[in-house]
Amino acid sequence: MYKIDQLTAANEAAIDQFAYFAKLSVANAEKFAELGLGAARESVEAATSHAQSIASARDVQEIFAINSAAIEPAMKRAYAFSRTTFETASEAGDELKRVFEKQGAEMNTAAVAALEEAFKYAPAGSETVLGNVKSAFAAAQSAYDNAVSINKQFYDTVGKAVEQNVATVKKSAAKARRAK
Repeated sequence: MYKIDQLTAANEAAIDQFAYFAKLSVANAEKFAELGLGAARESVEAATSHAQSIASARDVQEIFAINSAAIEPAMKRAYAFSRTTFETASEAGDELKRVFEKQGAEMNTAAVAALEEAFKYAPAGSETVLGNVKSAFAAAQSAYDNAVSINKQFYDTVGKAVEQNVATVKKSAAKARRAK
C-alpha cells in the first residue's frame, strides 16, 4: 500500500520536524535564560543600591522611608519580569500549537486519502466494515477537535488568570503609592 518514496518523504518530514522543535526549544531556553539573567542582574543592582541607601540612613525613620520607597520599583520589576516570561511562554506555546494544528490537518488529509484509496479495492460485501471504519475515523477526528478546543480554553484561562494577577499587582502598587 505504501510506496518507498512515501516512506522516505515521511521520514524526511519527521526529521525536519524534529530539527525544528529542537531549534525552537534551544531558542526558548536562550530567551528564558536571558530573562532570568537580566532579572538577576537587576536584582543585584537594586539590592546593592538599597543596601547603600540604608547604610547611609541617619535614623530609623529614614530607613522606613527608604524601605517604603523601594516597594513600588520592586513590584514593577516583578510585574515586568512575570509579564515578559508569560509572553515568551505564550509565544512558544502558540508556535507549537500552530505546528501541531498544521500537522494534524495534513495527517487528516493523508489518512482520508489513504482510506479512500483502500476503500476502492475493498471486496464486495464489506460495506458494513467500511462504514464502521469511516465512523471510527469521524469519531477520532471529533475527539481531536475537542482536544484542540480544550487546549484553546486552557490557554485562554491562563491568559485571563495572568491578566487578573497583573490587575491585582497594579492595585497593590497604587495603594502603596497612596499610602506614602
